[in-house]
Amino acid sequence: MKYWPSANVKNALGALVEEYKSHSAKQNISHLTKSNISRAKHISHLSKTDISFVTKGTILMDYIHELRKLTGPRKLILNCAGAVIEKDGKVLFQRRSDNGKWGLIGGLVEMNETYAQAAVREAREETGLEVKLTSFLGIFHNHDMVWSNGDAAHVISAVYTAEIVSGEPRIDEESFELRFFGADEVPELFAEDHITALEAYYKGVRLPLFEENEYRKSKE
Repeated sequence: MKYWPSANVKNALGALVEEYKSHSAKQNISHLTKSNISRAKHISHLSKTDISFVTKGTILMDYIHELRKLTGPRKLILNCAGAVIEKDGKVLFQRRSDNGKWGLIGGLVEMNETYAQAAVREAREETGLEVKLTSFLGIFHNHDMVWSNGDAAHVISAVYTAEIVSGEPRIDEESFELRFFGADEVPELFAEDHITALEAYYKGVRLPLFEENEYRKSKE
């Protein structure tokens, strides 16, 4: 059964998310850790399912937060993964809530993830869709990404093509809108890596999926 976060999550963590906005390269409450949400006043009102949703994954926001405490806004290298999600000859785009601009589906690779795992997870989180990666488009760079808070990064993105396995598109807190566009309808995109990835897609670039060694927790 699929689960989407209840209103309790946003009520309990709203102030905490605001605190992170000045530090985080990606403002997504699904990356907050239990140690952080324990500071939220209404944690006792969160269900076990809510807590599971909020604490899933790894400590990406903490990781970026700690890096930014050391580096300030100066440029960091960040790894991302994304997908060109195809349906009936059209591609799914996201109008982002952080800048109101359009882009492909994707985001930062979390600790101990492969690029492929990150691309599938981001599709699930940002669209509600389960996808299957079908080919590799390439590695694309956004050399001068700057977020609204002034944080800068050189973003390195692994981008795939993907087909929908199940689900219907639905927005989360990172999106204002999700929409499929044909080749002659593509909106202006906000990021260099998204632009060059889409150019490769429409040029017909389709590379084989490659093997990645997955994380295996060392035995203690």
